[in-house]
Amino acid sequence: MIKEGRFDVVGVGYTALDYLGVVPHLPLENTKLEMREFAIQGGGPAATAMVTLRRLGLTASYIGKVGDDGFGARMLEELRGEDVDVSSVVVERGATSQYAFIMVDARTAARTIVWTRGSASRLSADEVNLGLVTSARGLLIDDLEPEAALAAARAARSKGIVVLIDAGSLRDGVRELLPYCDYIVASELFADEISGGASLRRSLECLRSFGPKASVVTLGERGCAYLSGAGPVEVAGFPVNAVDTTGAGDVFHGAYLFAVLQGWDTLRACTFANAVAALKCARLGGRSGIPSLREALDLLSRARPDIDFPLES
Repeated sequence: MIKEGRFDVVGVGYTALDYLGVVPHLPLENTKLEMREFAIQGGGPAATAMVTLRRLGLTASYIGKVGDDGFGARMLEELRGEDVDVSSVVVERGATSQYAFIMVDARTAARTIVWTRGSASRLSADEVNLGLVTSARGLLIDDLEPEAALAAARAARSKGIVVLIDAGSLRDGVRELLPYCDYIVASELFADEISGGASLRRSLECLRSFGPKASVVTLGERGCAYLSGAGPVEVAGFPVNAVDTTGAGDVFHGAYLFAVLQGWDTLRACTFANAVAALKCARLGGRSGIPSLREALDLLSRARPDIDFPLES
């Protein structure tokens, strides 16, 4: 197990329990459909990113909130099983935890999610262990706990700690977070929302206006894009025999932060994160397919021998 002390990375945000079923196609209203496969796994952006970073070899701690029910206990048990520290997770007495039902289309590997926050309250700023945050090398936040994320990002920025945001949707309070982020890694949905439906170039320029060192938009199976001096650069994804895309974005964000902490440039970071996210899609659920660092580098050595990925000693 991880010993107490300084962690490489801390994640502040959301965790959930995912009930996943693979179906031959999405069902019509008032019909029945037999599942081909079923699994229960932990999920959530910040929590899954921390699992990704552990699989890649960094030490990680997760800060969030769950209820004191079976869902919450299962989430924490899974994170501990992945050697992710959960000592600063808040367990709210008498509250129900967040969970999701996910249907995965066997034909396309696309997923449809129905989820609930449960009755647990939002993680507040004064519930965040800022001492833990400021002892790390990197902080990853998501957009589902904006008050807590803002407190963590401000504290990290004051200490020169790298801050990356997983920007999935333009929820209340998220605009206030962006100026404190060194890296904005956004979904296509977020980029569209914050730019008012502008082109990819304009979306990336809009994200850059908040002052990050780099801004990236994920593009699903197409890979991702970032802005260079010459304009948008699209970095192609890696073809895999996809089973399920659940959690691919969460994994991408964790892998991107790993790349940043290695000192890699934006092209290397995007290429590496694409590879890690692609490998995840080969298995059902957001976490079961997350690769090890060696598995990711093996794929890159075959598919992108033109790019080297030097690891810090």
